[in-house]
Amino acid sequence: MQKPREWLREKSIAKQVLKDANVILEVVDARIPMETRNKVVEELAKERNKKIIIVLNKSDLVPKEFLEKAKEEISKEYPVVAFSATKKEGVKELMDILNKIANEKKLVKVGLLGYPNVGKSSLINSLKKKNITTTSPKPGMTRGKQLIKLTDRIFLIDTPGIITLELPDDLALKGSWIPDKLEDPVEVAVKLLEKIIEKSPQALEELYKIKPDKDPVKTLEEIGNKLNYKVKGGEIDYERTAKKVLWDWLKGYLKAYWL
Repeated sequence: MQKPREWLREKSIAKQVLKDANVILEVVDARIPMETRNKVVEELAKERNKKIIIVLNKSDLVPKEFLEKAKEEISKEYPVVAFSATKKEGVKELMDILNKIANEKKLVKVGLLGYPNVGKSSLINSLKKKNITTTSPKPGMTRGKQLIKLTDRIFLIDTPGIITLELPDDLALKGSWIPDKLEDPVEVAVKLLEKIIEKSPQALEELYKIKPDKDPVKTLEEIGNKLNYKVKGGEIDYERTAKKVLWDWLKGYLKAYWL
């Protein structure tokens, strides 16, 4: 589990962002938008009368039909913008919303919050149109709180991703924890595969060129066999295969999705 001192530090930063911001951009992973929403942050923002906008980042990793369905569902609660830094989609729509708010206020401070690896730095870079923060497929690369100027009246507050008091296993299922740091990557990979087999099996077929079995352990074995990840004696290297699956999920290569 995350160290208490680190968790308290990030919780403190989140509270400060919520205090300073007029608007909260909650950045979520378009592949699993409901699971990467942070209900605690949303409730705290509502209590403080902050405007919340949900940003469906990595929207290029899901089909348009799924994206529209996700937007329709989330828009019942909050305004939502589909965003893709790769395809440069959603920048104008998001800036139009922020400019409209800025026209009503003298100064707008936008709080940018979300789990690690949902793409907050990529979002900032797209809005600013130049690389001003470090982007990486490894969760937690952005350090400390920064104030970033977008226009004369719009400023963006960036912070490390919010990690609530969750187990690393649960964060890894969100693509928000480095697989190499897991105590039991095989167990986590099996849980992930179980979900993907149920919700989005075609992602496994497309990436690994296998026919997924209903049993996630057997599917993991099929992937290991396909990749020729084996130990001495010809047995499947389960840990190496599990880490590969989890890294592919974290990096966006494994294009599964569900609500």
